[in-house]
Amino acid sequence: MRIASHTKIIGLQILVLLVLILIWEGMGRSSSEAFFFIGTPSAVLIELSNLIRFENLHTHFIITGGEAVLGLLIGTIMGSGLGLVLWYSETVARVARPFIIALGTLPVFAFAPLMIVWFGIGFWMKVALATFSTVFVAFSQAHKGATSVASEYVDTLLGMDASRHQIFVKVIIPGSLDWVLSSMRLNVGFALLGAFIGEFIAADRGLGYLILRASGLYNIPRALAAAVGITVLALILDGTARYIERHRHSLIQWLSVPKAIWHN
Repeated sequence: MRIASHTKIIGLQILVLLVLILIWEGMGRSSSEAFFFIGTPSAVLIELSNLIRFENLHTHFIITGGEAVLGLLIGTIMGSGLGLVLWYSETVARVARPFIIALGTLPVFAFAPLMIVWFGIGFWMKVALATFSTVFVAFSQAHKGATSVASEYVDTLLGMDASRHQIFVKVIIPGSLDWVLSSMRLNVGFALLGAFIGEFIAADRGLGYLILRASGLYNIPRALAAAVGITVLALILDGTARYIERHRHSLIQWLSVPKAIWHN
């Protein structure tokens, strides 16, 4: 019954997509002005084929993906590490919180010129922007997770004369893992946004560069074809984050359960 329901939902989603594509195709073909502004799905497919055959779309895809993935990983590790470490001292957490929130509210565009000065206009500038886009969400989620761990678990280990480090490793980190992994899924879009902004500002390769170049030539179908690459990249990253989230129990076991009693 559940499989049938799932199949029905997928079928309806495909139907809606096909209807939208047909409407888009009809509107784009209705006049030259409409085609100029929105293109057509068939024109987008032609441009996508040309990008794959003549413009090495896979290379641009890998470059943008590398920038986003590295930024996502660095931002998640840095932000989560800082958020979890602040559990050690509530005083330090209260002092640092407003500064971190203030930095987190700044738009990425505001830091883009500084990133160029600090990292140049190459690959690592885009990684830095992607990192900046993700680090504060990861910090917030990790710190909320650390402070949300049930006090009963902490009190139990304190009753066993566990050190603060042992409590941190065996309770706080595993207990906040759901929050850390959820920040990864939230940050997928932010990482891509940071990489795209970096390519928008200064780049000679990447999906953002392809979109900017096509837009400058008023080639809407080509810009949309390059945008398809970003959509596919977002789906891949989100699917990977979901896979890691589904298998989080193995990571929790590795962190908190003694190896001698692991279940095979």
